Amino acid sequence: MYNTAIFHTVLAFLGMVIGSLTEQLQSDLNNSRVALDDQTLYIKKQISGGGTIDLIDATTNRVDGICSFDKNILQTGRAFIFDQVSIGYASDAAVGKEGVLKYNSAVPAPLYNAEFLIIQNGKEILRKPVADLHNLAAGNSVNDQYTLMKSLRLLVDNKTIEIKLKFPTGVAMDDTSLKHYVYVRLNGLQTAVKA
Repeated sequence: MYNTAIFHTVLAFLGMVIGSLTEQLQSDLNNSRVALDDQTLYIKKQISGGGTIDLIDATTNRVDGICSFDKNILQTGRAFIFDQVSIGYASDAAVGKEGVLKYNSAVPAPLYNAEFLIIQNGKEILRKPVADLHNLAAGNSVNDQYTLMKSLRLLVDNKTIEIKLKFPTGVAMDDTSLKHYVYVRLNGLQTAVKA
C-alpha cells in the first residue's frame, strides 16, 4: 500500500509516543487494528470580553458544521496528530450565527494580540500568538488558511483537553455593537479502528 509522507511520519511518531496512549489504543496499534484517517477537529464559537476564554469544556456538544468535539476529551482509541492550525474570524450584529458566517475577516486588534493555547492533562500542547495562526486566504485553496507547525502535536485519548484564547491584561474585544465569532481548525490524522 502506498501512502503520503505525512502518513509514514505519523506512524513513526506514534511508535515514539505509544506510552502516552491508553492501554487499549496501545494494544490496537501493536496488533495492527488501527488505521489513520484524515481529520479536522474544529470549533466555531461566539466570544466576548477578554481575560481567558474557554473554547471547549465538559459541556461542549458535537454539532455538525459547528463543532467536532464531543465534550473535552477524545474517546478511547481516538488519538489525533496534527501539524496545521487555522483561526478564522467573523462578526455579525446577531447572536447564534456560528453556522452561517464565512470567517474570512481580519481579526480585530485585541484578538490579534491574544494567545491561542491547547492544554491536555495539564501539559501545554500548543501556545502560539493568534497573529501566527490567522491567515486570510491569499491563494487558491483552503490550505492557504492554515499555518504549518514545525513539529507534530498529539492529543491522546481519554484525557481532558482545554482550548483557550488568552488576552493580554486589560485587553478585551472592544466593539460591543458586534458579536465576535472565531473558527478554530486543527488538521491532521486520527486513529480509527479498522473496519
